[in-house]
Amino acid sequence: MKRNNHLPGIFAVFLLISVLHIRAQTPLKLSYADFLGNIVAHNPMAQQATNISQYGDLQLRAARGKYDPQLTGSHENKFFGGTNYFTTVNSEIKQPLFTSQFFRFGYDYGIGSYVNPDQRTSSFGLPYVGMEVALLQGMMMDKRRADVLKSRAYVKYYEAENQILINQLLFESSQKYFDWLFSLRQVSLNDYFLELAEQRYRGIEELTNIGERPAVDTIEAGLFIQSRLLDLQNARLENLKNANDLAAFNWQNESMGAVSVSYIPADTLDVYYERAKNRLSQILYQDTLRNPVISKYSALQGVLEIDNRLKKEMIKPQLNVNYNLLSNNSLDAAPVFATNSYKWGINLSFPLLFRTPVNEYRMAKIVSSNNSLELLNKNNELNYKMNLLGQSMSVLAEQLLNAQKSVTYSKRLVEAEKERFALGESSLFLINTRESKWLESELKLAEYKLKFIKAALQIIYLKGNLNYTL
Repeated sequence: MKRNNHLPGIFAVFLLISVLHIRAQTPLKLSYADFLGNIVAHNPMAQQATNISQYGDLQLRAARGKYDPQLTGSHENKFFGGTNYFTTVNSEIKQPLFTSQFFRFGYDYGIGSYVNPDQRTSSFGLPYVGMEVALLQGMMMDKRRADVLKSRAYVKYYEAENQILINQLLFESSQKYFDWLFSLRQVSLNDYFLELAEQRYRGIEELTNIGERPAVDTIEAGLFIQSRLLDLQNARLENLKNANDLAAFNWQNESMGAVSVSYIPADTLDVYYERAKNRLSQILYQDTLRNPVISKYSALQGVLEIDNRLKKEMIKPQLNVNYNLLSNNSLDAAPVFATNSYKWGINLSFPLLFRTPVNEYRMAKIVSSNNSLELLNKNNELNYKMNLLGQSMSVLAEQLLNAQKSVTYSKRLVEAEKERFALGESSLFLINTRESKWLESELKLAEYKLKFIKAALQIIYLKGNLNYTL
């Protein structure tokens, strides 16, 4: 098979162009606070959360609109064979009051040769004013009133939904930010230890040239550089992935233009670790537990209790009474209503077995009970998680102390091994081994710091107060 000798060259050119493109970008300094600010201001999920709150407000306004006065009217006329059989006009303004009570003001007009006698009026019509009242079903609660009360509870429900989305968004994006800082720390450490390996290689090469060290030490030092270089490249790949994850959250001006921008942090992982450590007492003990999930279930419980009241009200028979005072001086411009001119009526209806309203009420009680149990379970779950996190933080603090000691001891061993190597009492292999252990300790320490920061973020997330400032 003929080998394509152009592939390595093409790959090298492509790699060079990619590197030059990355280096040509102007790095943008991005602090944690600015990052969170961009998310709240521009991320689509934050905009969605805002829309949810607005939906709750609009729902309440719509429910209140059911108490607006309603104007109805009709006009009928029959003219046949040159005769006006009838002309009727009916108009009414109906104002809902509290539940199923209505204030009514209307005007009837009916003339013609064949108009229905109960619709016949004088040529000036017949104004009336009256009331319509439900005496049983609907007197204490009706659907209109229930919709308003439920909409008030739903405002809190949708506000909790808003807080849940924002809390989840800030929590996930915060984790991405500190994963990115950790990957930068990995790149920095691997780059530093690669530089140490290169310095050692140059020193051994000089010693080999003057016959102080065997040539095999140069080969071993070169192999160690290659190993360090591979570790650095892996760290850079991991950093590239984390930087892209970060950019996916960091929307700017409602667009994802930030994806093409390279970022540099305003502070290091170590700085944020110290800030998290200083805030630990506040976020763990002082900040109150206001998780929006609890608020959501509490608001929903209010909705379900109102629904229970409505379903219970529906078990009653319907007994509606209406009474209208009629004007007996329709020839005057200002009608006068007297008690001896009136119209009234009564309506009574109810199902014989009440199976539908009774069982719907029972079903509503079950739904309410289940939500109450779920609320209790969520409270219990949050308290256990908070307790576990508090215990985990104390263990993490001990691990960090041990990791810091490992770094200190590993560094001392490297220095001691270098001195022994200079005296001819050690080998390059031992130095490389000690240095690898030192790098491993540094990476482990950075990893524990990341775990500590993420545990602090988890506490903030469970508290639910959205105070992610570090």
